[in-house]
Amino acid sequence: MKNRTKWILLSIVILLIIFFGLYRFYLYIQEDIWQGENAAVALARQETGLVESEKVWKSVWDEVCWVVQGKNANGEEVMVWLPEGKAAVEKPLSEGVSEPQIRKIIQDKLPGINIVRLTPGIYNNQYVWQLFYKDNSHYYYRFYSFSNGESLSEMFTLPNR
Repeated sequence: MKNRTKWILLSIVILLIIFFGLYRFYLYIQEDIWQGENAAVALARQETGLVESEKVWKSVWDEVCWVVQGKNANGEEVMVWLPEGKAAVEKPLSEGVSEPQIRKIIQDKLPGINIVRLTPGIYNNQYVWQLFYKDNSHYYYRFYSFSNGESLSEMFTLPNR
């Protein structure tokens, strides 16, 4: 019985060490992303009237752009675009289409698709919602105008293997 107890305790210790290692690895992998998000929020607060942040996205298409959604000092919902190397642009959410609104528009126009990712960004110097989705066996990118939710004419199909 004594030998069995030692093996059980050793197994528990080994499992704890493995779980701790996996946890530390996860923190290591996510650290750069969290630092980027924190830097984007700090820059948005410094350059605009943002006082509270709710969501942060990183968009990469024509250029790298962080987008922060939050509230300004008046309590108004705003979106702040932070293109790399350029000045921040703040727009009230009331002048554009929110994430739930654009999701409804997409579901109405493209029923049955599987939305993989939906992020705000910049495309052809326009503020847009970038949709990455799967329809049947193909993946597509499509852009929707932030200001009115209209689909832009370009659609990109990713090739199958």
